[in-house]
Amino acid sequence: MIDVQVTDRAALAARSPIELAMYLRAHGWTTRDRGVVSVQWVKMVEGDEFEAVQPVDSRLRDYGLRVLDILRTLAVVEGRSELEILRDISTVSMDVHSVRTFPTDRSPGMIGLDDGVQAFESLRNLILAAAYSVSAEQPKAVQPARKPAEVLRFLRDVQIGPSTEGSFVIAAHTPIPPRLTSGDDVGALAPSEPFERRVSLRVYEAVQAAHSAANAALTSVDGLDAFTASIRQGVSANLCEALVGLGGEAGHPFELDLSLAASRPLLGRTLGPVRFRHDHLPVLQAAAQELRERIAEESVAVIGNVVRLHREGSGPGEISVAGSVEGEDRLRRIWMDLDADDYGRATRAHEQMLNVSVRGDLVRRGTRLVLRNPGGFRIVPGSEND
Repeated sequence: MIDVQVTDRAALAARSPIELAMYLRAHGWTTRDRGVVSVQWVKMVEGDEFEAVQPVDSRLRDYGLRVLDILRTLAVVEGRSELEILRDISTVSMDVHSVRTFPTDRSPGMIGLDDGVQAFESLRNLILAAAYSVSAEQPKAVQPARKPAEVLRFLRDVQIGPSTEGSFVIAAHTPIPPRLTSGDDVGALAPSEPFERRVSLRVYEAVQAAHSAANAALTSVDGLDAFTASIRQGVSANLCEALVGLGGEAGHPFELDLSLAASRPLLGRTLGPVRFRHDHLPVLQAAAQELRERIAEESVAVIGNVVRLHREGSGPGEISVAGSVEGEDRLRRIWMDLDADDYGRATRAHEQMLNVSVRGDLVRRGTRLVLRNPGGFRIVPGSEND
């Protein structure tokens, strides 16, 4: 352990009285006396009594120094550096998902720019996939691009925190409502657990399940079975793709860890890091592709331009649309078979360069994206000159 002492008064003063109180209570300190400007906390450690005086008003002129006194006391009691404890006080009411990557071609703590950007985006997609599986009535192997409002609101509250020592580390911090009661039931995940905590645990459980499925697939005749059996635990094509993205273009190993908010303890759970090797990532990528090929993304809306038409004589025919799927920004080319009436509309749209919209079930067939059961095919209002 590097014994780092904190001297930055601004960093000390940034810790609120509520954060200090939650940290002390979560670590076994009890209140002995409450005054107008401070609260006296005590804790017995191996027969010795320690005291911490917590200020209740951050506007006090010497507030930062008072926080420093608490920090130095905690460093002695816990045998940890002041910097580590200050970081934990900052996240006392947050679940923290840490992803530690191990790029073999970089100096410790460094990562390529493109891989770093991809890692941040993949961490977002990982949490998004878990949040959707918690909110959905029925978990899906292929999640829709358009996510419920509840999931998007939750995602806006998740924060990216500072990195830590070691290899390149990124961390997502999720604010968690504190537990206001105590008792023997804190080891169980009660139905009343907040959405935020359920998402945190779903991320971890789904990652564990994907890790186990990847191990099983390396030795199984039908490796996909292990992934489809884990859909109820949050495994999906979306989650597998997010895990692959964390490894970057080179597919370097990484591990994911979860630290639960001390303000809302959950006893009886072992949450060790889940580490993915280089050989796990091609398996996860293959699983994601096969899930998308076998299981359609249902009721997808597509909007774009008709770029290809093909049919033999009159009647139904095949078209392709270059456009976007509802909920996504990237352009994709999507193929579909249309009946004679809709094919006629597609022909007109192609000739007059008009946008069209259509809804159906999206599935991958080799290198193609195919829209099955297309319905509601129409020319987009406003894309034509009336």
